[in-house]
Amino acid sequence: MKYISIKVFLVVFVILLLACSNSHTTKTMDEMPKDFNFSLDYSTYGKQKIDTFNGIIVKDLIKDGTIEAKITLTQAEKKQILDEMVRINIMAVDKYEYQFSCMSEPPSYSKWHIQINGETQDISFCNSTKDVLELIKLQDFIHTIVSSREEYQDLPEANGWYE
Repeated sequence: MKYISIKVFLVVFVILLLACSNSHTTKTMDEMPKDFNFSLDYSTYGKQKIDTFNGIIVKDLIKDGTIEAKITLTQAEKKQILDEMVRINIMAVDKYEYQFSCMSEPPSYSKWHIQINGETQDISFCNSTKDVLELIKLQDFIHTIVSSREEYQDLPEANGWYE
């Protein structure tokens, strides 16, 4: 009987331990940290940029260079982005250590600088691999938010394409 009790205890303990270790996947922050900001350089040659530290975006116009615009995200937009970052545990330093070497031409890369609650995280990657799928989805999510803004839509269309 004592042996069965120990087995039951161990099973319950392991289940609780696993539940706690995966808690970050559903976690959100109740309050927006006052220092939450990020900078993201992305796309072909990393020419696109979203920088909430300075309230700017840079759009790649390809043959016509780049254009910068002032766009400040709303608190609601920043909260949506923060919740996604927390969901994928973006601040886990060891989770996002990638080699920065591009295998494609022209290179398409992402470079992040994130600040949340006094902590910073820098992430860079070049190739779209399974490991960075969550980051690519987050990048696309942020781009969708920014590109839906009137200030972004008023910018000129890109001219040309990369070969």
